[in-house]
Amino acid sequence: MPTVACRYTCPPNYDLNVTANAHGWRQLAPFAWEVQKPRLHFACWAGEKAVDVSCTQKGGTLEARLTSHQKLTKDERRDARNQAERALGLNVDTTPLLEVARGIDGTCARLVERGVGRLLRAPTLWEDAAKTLFTTNCSWALTVKMASALCSSRYSEATPSGAFPFPTPHSIARLKESSLRKNVPIGYRAPYFLAIAKRFNDDPHLGQLESGAEDFETVFERVNGLTGFGHYAASHLLVLAGYAHEIPVDTVVTAYVKRAHRARKPHSFVQRHYKKWGRYRWWGMKLERMILEGAGSLE
Repeated sequence: MPTVACRYTCPPNYDLNVTANAHGWRQLAPFAWEVQKPRLHFACWAGEKAVDVSCTQKGGTLEARLTSHQKLTKDERRDARNQAERALGLNVDTTPLLEVARGIDGTCARLVERGVGRLLRAPTLWEDAAKTLFTTNCSWALTVKMASALCSSRYSEATPSGAFPFPTPHSIARLKESSLRKNVPIGYRAPYFLAIAKRFNDDPHLGQLESGAEDFETVFERVNGLTGFGHYAASHLLVLAGYAHEIPVDTVVTAYVKRAHRARKPHSFVQRHYKKWGRYRWWGMKLERMILEGAGSLE
């Protein structure tokens, strides 16, 4: 099978292992994480071709190997490279976060120097939005099932390894709600998922959401306007898009602040307690939790 090796010079304070394990996305299809290597596998679309991506890091160099059924064109290679860079956070600069952390807590700063500050993301904003929807009002086990059902031969094309990329918004937008409900344990989210697919089919980048050129209030209003997205989902997707200004308060966050701080009103507590982190409030909570619960606790 045709394989292309893409090599990247890692940005400062980059660690593939830390990035991949920063939250639960690595457990969702089409991601697969090899602990022993360590190595990250996932599938994506290069144009209309299903591609395997296998990523490893050695020192300051990261390699992403792209394997496809047919040779990729120059544009398809560029497309796959761009998606790999997004998924791996290679364009994320954690220097500003490090400066803030140094002014607050030396242990937090050392964690950022170790690689904390980046999240494993899907290859596209669309996939992150869909998976965010899949985390609402359900168990993590159900989120995993929804992702697995969609990354299958029913909705996608197999890569050379037999993995399936997350289906495109165009392919989802054509489905009927009844068919989707029948084959995916998506429940009440079905019409929302279809509506979001149509939105991304028309506007894949949500008006250049990830450009960083707009203020938080503007982008929050845009994401909060997605069908089926409330405050939690909008905040969650914006964290993935690089806006850590607000903390998506779910059952995990609620349990943490009650356990660690005995907070009676979690929503108001997180706003007050992490205000000093400014536009990095979410990372402030993440770093604090890692310190209090052990550096290995990255969920």
